[in-house]
Amino acid sequence: MPSSYSSSFRLNYQAPGDNLNTWGTILNNGVFQLLEDAVAGMASFTLSGPKVLTSTNGATDEARCAVLNVTGGTGGTITAPSVKKVYLVRNASSGPVIITTGSGVTATFSAGEVGFCAGDGTNFYRTTVTTNFGGVTLTNLGAPTANTDAATKGYVDGVAFAMAAGSLPGQTGNAGKSLVTDGSNASWQDPSITIAQITDYASDQAAKTDTATKLAIAFAAAL
Repeated sequence: MPSSYSSSFRLNYQAPGDNLNTWGTILNNGVFQLLEDAVAGMASFTLSGPKVLTSTNGATDEARCAVLNVTGGTGGTITAPSVKKVYLVRNASSGPVIITTGSGVTATFSAGEVGFCAGDGTNFYRTTVTTNFGGVTLTNLGAPTANTDAATKGYVDGVAFAMAAGSLPGQTGNAGKSLVTDGSNASWQDPSITIAQITDYASDQAAKTDTATKLAIAFAAAL
């Protein structure tokens, strides 16, 4: 009876009585070594376009490896066998890397990302990222460069209150004051502003008084 192979890892199932005096070598190379590849093996390659992972019964291949290490290129689509499999994917290319079986849901890794995806034989799913950190703070963040990057409190405070032209003035020594701008420059002002400090208040009141006086004279003349 000929050997058969497992469906997911393609390990060699030797038939009873087969491979007399050679079964040990086949067991080592066709089972134990392949199990090691499935647990800790790494397939490294550059990627610039579509790629189909090699898949061989009872022998070393790319699809069995635990890690897909994309070392460069512009990115592309990697097609894996339609079997259950978990991959750790490192994308060191300049574009997205997409993991697929050729149908179903695909898993996409952006340039620079490292993450896991799980396949059920048809679909590949990215590991989910929680949005509830349970009060845990993120630390040691780098300075943001993109609009969607996270920023530290220190970075935000430094930018928002930097003592530089066109920026908000510093906070030190300005407790209890209000921020006021003249349209070009911002400054801290005492919040107890009087009516006389309001721009154009005096001229506005004078104009109203002059108008009222003229109306009174006109009514008096009419009488």
